[in-house]
Amino acid sequence: MIQVTAAIIYHNDKILICQRAEGSSCSLLWEFPGGKLEPGEMLEECIVRECKEELDIDIRPLKIYQQMSYQYPEREIYFTFFIAEILGGQIKKNVHKDIKWVEPSELGQYEFCPADVEIVNKLSK
Repeated sequence: MIQVTAAIIYHNDKILICQRAEGSSCSLLWEFPGGKLEPGEMLEECIVRECKEELDIDIRPLKIYQQMSYQYPEREIYFTFFIAEILGGQIKKNVHKDIKWVEPSELGQYEFCPADVEIVNKLSK
């Protein structure tokens, strides 16, 4: 099982979503920023590192929003979704095709990675 963290980042009542690059797994689908846990790393350290690498921002995880597993055909992933805030930096598209701030009610207008759909449905209510 692969451990993954993801950040639900709010700013002015909007949530940050990222579109995966072409040619990646889940190509061009939307997701919350995050990535795989490295050996010896704590979950909070992972999400801070991933947001720095992917978006060039410094974040602080505030609390765990939800933990869940998702079975893709080729692997099982265990997700930890954090509510987080931006501490500094200017958002850059280091690995994503696009990045948007959207209202929670607008999340359903985007096609998300299958593993994120449950969270999207919960946030958009």
